[in-house]
Amino acid sequence: MLIPGGPGALDRNNFDAIRLAMAFLVLFSHCFALRFGSEAMEPLSQITNGFYNSGNAGVWGFFIISGFLVARSFDMSPSVGRFAMRRVRRIFPGYLVATSFCAFVVTPLFAPPDFSLTSGEIAATLAGNLTLGNHFPIPDLFRDNPVSAINGSLWSIRYEALCYVGLTLLTLTFRRRLQPALLLLYLAVLILWCWADLTGRKPGGSPALNAVIGWPYLWMMALPNFLLGMIVYHMRAALPRSTALLIGLVAASLLVFHIGGRQPWGIVGAHVLGPPSLAYGLFWLAYHPGIVLHRAARFGDFSYGVYLYAFVIQQMLVARTALPFPVFVLASALLSFAAGIASWWLVERPFLGRRRRARRETLIDEERPLGPERTPSSTGSDDA
Repeated sequence: MLIPGGPGALDRNNFDAIRLAMAFLVLFSHCFALRFGSEAMEPLSQITNGFYNSGNAGVWGFFIISGFLVARSFDMSPSVGRFAMRRVRRIFPGYLVATSFCAFVVTPLFAPPDFSLTSGEIAATLAGNLTLGNHFPIPDLFRDNPVSAINGSLWSIRYEALCYVGLTLLTLTFRRRLQPALLLLYLAVLILWCWADLTGRKPGGSPALNAVIGWPYLWMMALPNFLLGMIVYHMRAALPRSTALLIGLVAASLLVFHIGGRQPWGIVGAHVLGPPSLAYGLFWLAYHPGIVLHRAARFGDFSYGVYLYAFVIQQMLVARTALPFPVFVLASALLSFAAGIASWWLVERPFLGRRRRARRETLIDEERPLGPERTPSSTGSDDA
């Protein structure tokens, strides 16, 4: 099966390594946007004829994996309150420290000489970011860079948190018929996405609505990926593992990307094939019996921190240096990895709770060289 069964089988996975790779894919894609103003020349964008780039693949991969792991976390939680507290502890500490760093350290360093940080602006920033609002004293701080946003990666955090709310409501409402409800919802969102792109519309709500739920059009792209993760979790007993199927999905997607192009059937085909191909490939890799990357997080789970800090680090490098592009990519990766390490050890890990830390450390300690009686363990079951 694509997702193995049996005691402890779901814990034996490569999700920690995959998520770190996804964070660096996003960083790599943003290197093109921040240096050249476009990701059109980014390699994956070239391969997919502009339908996807490494940043898209990384972010949508995060949503897919999150849908799977958080659905499992909900099943394993003794109560909705305990589930909600786990999600808050996982997202908010790292996010609040990262946004405070952008607002109160980076902004004064790169602001015009007449800038002053008032107590009112400090309060507004803290209050706005408590609701995942990505509020900064100078939103376009790097206005002279190709992209002006101070931290353009943070948009996805609110969508992620709202996905947790939706998952809770869906699971409680359709507990006995959750599988068909998920499939119907996925189909409905997919149809809306195709309709929007076929008609050239990118629907949005009022400013007040957008401030609460985000841009509706962006939900049409983000939500199918999270739903796919949930669908894989709840239908895992029926999904076969097939390398031939994976190759077929990827080949069909590339065919549609290049031959269909921006024709109507190409757009519909890309939306129908793209997310399932990415999802199947991620789970094929995460539970591949011959690919053992279970110890990727033995020193810590750095993917979230890398994602939180990479964009602002890249903005600072663009603003103050003129590094050759390969050096810029390498410097961005090294500095962001260092920030991810610091975020994990100084901010994220202390909020996970003693029981969860003990569980992670126990699982890592169990990962010794495999003998005939042993199987590998992992730590990825509750870290979305």
